[in-house]
Amino acid sequence: QGGVQVQRYDIISGAKDPELYQAERYGNFTYAIPVVSEGRYTANLHFCENWFGPGRPGRFGEGARIFDVYYNGRALLRNFDIFKRAGGALKPVVETFHNLEPNAQGKLVFQFVPVENYAAVNAIEILDEGR
Repeated sequence: QGGVQVQRYDIISGAKDPELYQAERYGNFTYAIPVVSEGRYTANLHFCENWFGPGRPGRFGEGARIFDVYYNGRALLRNFDIFKRAGGALKPVVETFHNLEPNAQGKLVFQFVPVENYAAVNAIEILDEGR
């Protein structure tokens, strides 16, 4: 819910699946992912800074895009800066979170909240950890 989806065409080196990082959702947005209520899950959040950085359309690098990520109302990432975490633009980053339980409606809810410019994510991967 919310945000804007955009396709990018840059080559992302160092990624197992580089095409995964060629699309993103940016803005202030939420994903509500339905899962089996009794399970526990691992979430892999895939990021790549395609817009900001030297030589990029957004020019500036570190500090240009900062945002928070919440899961079911709890902070997973605070003041997250893709460029800083990856060590530059066009470099993939995966943030992994284990032992996530769904809310009362059987969903894993991820909110991406801008602090500076827009939040962004390239992919969300959910893995069942079992019961």
